[in-house]
Amino acid sequence: MYYLGRGLQVLGMANLVVGLFVGLTEENGMGPEMLLLGIGVVLFMVGWLLQRRVG
Repeated sequence: MYYLGRGLQVLGMANLVVGLFVGLTEENGMGPEMLLLGIGVVLFMVGWLLQRRVG
């Protein structure tokens, strides 16, 4: 469970980078950027809670 939590944290941070890239490169990319930001935050928080609970 510890490694699953850490993996979700890394996936959440990578998702934030993808969201930033989408926001910078696409015209009218603010909507998808905010969606990816929200998904990244949720993934990171779930991973953090799992890692904290087990670790």
